[in-house]
Amino acid sequence: MTITQDELIKEIAIKEDIDVATVRRIFKSAEDNIFDHLSSTTPSENILVKILNGLSIECNYIPEKEIHTYDNILCESRIWAKPKLTRYYNRKLNGYFEK
Repeated sequence: MTITQDELIKEIAIKEDIDVATVRRIFKSAEDNIFDHLSSTTPSENILVKILNGLSIECNYIPEKEIHTYDNILCESRIWAKPKLTRYYNRKLNGYFEK
């Protein structure tokens, strides 16, 4: 089962009795802010954005490097993002804290 962002927006709007357009603007603003922070990763500073309790995105800067094989390949510098779920969040999902 795949739950889309639109479905989440509609559920939140109904549950909180807020207009769908307002929730959509909040999601878009949050996405823009998160993107701005993550794209500001530098060689000297990695960025960690904690989206929810137990869910975060970490960005690392990967510098330019040259790979020497039969051809010389130049890999440009880039930002690498990876999501992280905490052990606590996984245990909460599996009901360890309800026993």
